[in-house]
Amino acid sequence: MRDVSANPPPQEPFPSSTDHRTDERAGAFTAVLVDWRGTLAVTLSPEQWITTALEEVGRSASPADAAPILERLDAVNADKRLLSPGMDADPALHRRVFMEVLDDAGLDHELAEALYQVESDPGHDRFAEDALPFLARARASGVRTVIVSDIHVDIRPRFESAGLGAYVDAYALSCEQGAEKPDPRLFEAALSMAGARPDEALMVGDRHTHDGGAVALGITTLILPPLRDESDRRLNLAEALLYRHTRQV
Repeated sequence: MRDVSANPPPQEPFPSSTDHRTDERAGAFTAVLVDWRGTLAVTLSPEQWITTALEEVGRSASPADAAPILERLDAVNADKRLLSPGMDADPALHRRVFMEVLDDAGLDHELAEALYQVESDPGHDRFAEDALPFLARARASGVRTVIVSDIHVDIRPRFESAGLGAYVDAYALSCEQGAEKPDPRLFEAALSMAGARPDEALMVGDRHTHDGGAVALGITTLILPPLRDESDRRLNLAEALLYRHTRQV
């Protein structure tokens, strides 16, 4: 799902957490359910999305080249249409809506196809610098990790290529479960994969409208400011909830 609106101003990065190791298991939580885009990884901005696609088809790809395309997308209400409910639960619907919007914007087929391929390639999503330490610590502490994502493609290869796959126990993906956040079915699937009760899990995300749906099931939920840059360090806030007793070393 893509938001083609202008990005809000970058936020000041959170201070990094002090390096530490746990001397006992995480408090009451046996599982952590983690959103992907906006929480563990930052995606391309609308301008970057367009310039990357322009490069893919061998065209001039400056911000000035992207500007008129952004204007065309804005003229057809792409911001709202590309966030239509249900798209990430149905890959065929996702492609159909995307291509309709790009066609309505008057973009030629070659560029439209390139834009869709860029949107569908998780390799363009960059992991936060604190993502690996966060996931590795959860594994070392015996906390099961499930990635819960509204996404129309399989993101497992991206985790593997980034060296994070070994620290993830399961993936609850909307395209495989046929349900998007805040639909409780996606969170129920994640709990089942983790073998955890709602009161034993912590949900970590960046959108209260979507990730916040976990609260309805009784899952403690932490909503972080959306990730704007790989250097933003916010996952220490989740660790503060996960690990009730830590020993600084």
